[in-house]
Amino acid sequence: MARARTTKTEGQPLKVACVGHAALDHVFEIDAFAAEPTKTLARRFEARAGGMSLHASMAAARLGANARLLGRVGDDDRATFLRERLRAEGVDARGLESVAGTSTSLAAVIVDAQGARQIYIHRGDAIERAHALDTRQLEGADVVLADPRWPDGAAAALTWARAHGVPSLLDADVAPIESLDRLVPLARWVAFSDPGLALWARGRSRDKALAAARVLGPELALVTLGPEGACWLAAHDARTHRVRPPPVQARDTTGAGDVFHAALALALTEGRGTEEAVAWACAAAAFKCERGRGADGAPTREELGVWLHEK
Repeated sequence: MARARTTKTEGQPLKVACVGHAALDHVFEIDAFAAEPTKTLARRFEARAGGMSLHASMAAARLGANARLLGRVGDDDRATFLRERLRAEGVDARGLESVAGTSTSLAAVIVDAQGARQIYIHRGDAIERAHALDTRQLEGADVVLADPRWPDGAAAALTWARAHGVPSLLDADVAPIESLDRLVPLARWVAFSDPGLALWARGRSRDKALAAARVLGPELALVTLGPEGACWLAAHDARTHRVRPPPVQARDTTGAGDVFHAALALALTEGRGTEEAVAWACAAAAFKCERGRGADGAPTREELGVWLHEK
């Protein structure tokens, strides 16, 4: 299926730079999680490309953007697999650079028949020993997405975006709190996961935490709530707002947040209003959950439009 192109005023696709984590996911599909430690037979196994920013880059490409991924991986077969998968999706992987003598992140993703998942991660040491981001690789980007797994890279990318008037989105998932404290003030838009906001909130209510994030500089502070959608607080808002996604029977929730962030960044950069942008991003994530297959289940723009029409 030919992919739709994300349209700018000049009629060209948006250029999206994703900065952060890439990993090799070993995905095991099982019937149910065991109550006690045991051996469990998987009904299906697949190796997939994983990682927050990698997933976002794939989702952005499927939604019609010109996507590139900047990150750090090992000099191993895992990195080769990831680059080949990205090229197949039309993502520019030249910025996914290897660090000599290191290993690429690896995750075991266990998905049950209801679509819930548990993830066990070995981060490797490529990010820990990463060389600095060359911000010249960001030139030409219309929007920058970053995650906190590579905090130095994210900080450099978000700082570059602010200096050049380029919109940016931080995927503020669970991370060392000092990394979130460092990155939240740098982004134009910040989208927390529910656990990420709970960590960063330091005991404050959800609404107060979003307001505190807004005070630090982001124009939009948002939290994703899984099947309950998303809440946000934008500039000049006196209260938080919520959008709920279309109801679905989830087959696999892996990568749903990353698909959401890619769709949200595209919609906001295209100039959609906040409510419309959040609703579209929620729908993209819901589509992915219904289809399953991790981020491989992310929709094209045409697929999402047809699916929403049928809903």
